[in-house]
Amino acid sequence: MYFSLAALFILGTYLVHKDKITFESLLLCFNCIAFDAQNVGQTASMAPDYSKSIDNDSSDDDEILKFNGNFEFVNVHFIYPNRPESVILREFTLKIRADQQVALVGASGCGKSTTIQLIERFYDTNLVDSNDIRSLNLQWYRSQ
Repeated sequence: MYFSLAALFILGTYLVHKDKITFESLLLCFNCIAFDAQNVGQTASMAPDYSKSIDNDSSDDDEILKFNGNFEFVNVHFIYPNRPESVILREFTLKIRADQQVALVGASGCGKSTTIQLIERFYDTNLVDSNDIRSLNLQWYRSQ
């Protein structure tokens, strides 16, 4: 990526010097390419996290015969694999009954989206109706 940006800048400088393009056009082109490359890099870094959730054909796993919909986090510690220095959840415990409505509120980065990702089983760390979520059929679980 850096080689292509350097080549673009060298070629652009040459074209500006020969009055083929303006300096503003060079900067605009450079910023567009750098921005696009950054977005591609960020998207690629998230692909391993979500590939497990896309491949949800787990027909050999369990289904709960009497599904109540109670949900429980017990002493959850969570760190994203690509950001090991940043602790997202520390000793997080939460019980949600099926008849409850829950709002997750807080400052940016406090774990609201992470909690939802854990509930949706993008990561396996919790209990549903006192059953280990890792033992459940993923397709069946998400249909509930």
